[in-house]
Amino acid sequence: METVENKIISLFKELNYKEKVINNSVVYESEGKYLKLTFINKLKSYVIEYADSYDEATKNLFEDGDLYPITMDEDELICKMRNEIINS
Repeated sequence: METVENKIISLFKELNYKEKVINNSVVYESEGKYLKLTFINKLKSYVIEYADSYDEATKNLFEDGDLYPITMDEDELICKMRNEIINS
């Protein structure tokens, strides 16, 4: 069974984001825009962080997106994340 995190990573790839490593962190890049997936243990939620350039990504200047609690239905979580990425 595929984990939620793997489904999110598959979503990134479906939206043409390529995996890269910057400062020992895995990020996803498409057309100069960078995403980073973070799990916040205290909130039991995923968040997609955004950087608008390589320079911002290397300086770890990511802006937080919406929180997605792991209690959310997986299909709903993926759908909402897709909409957030496309509309950001």
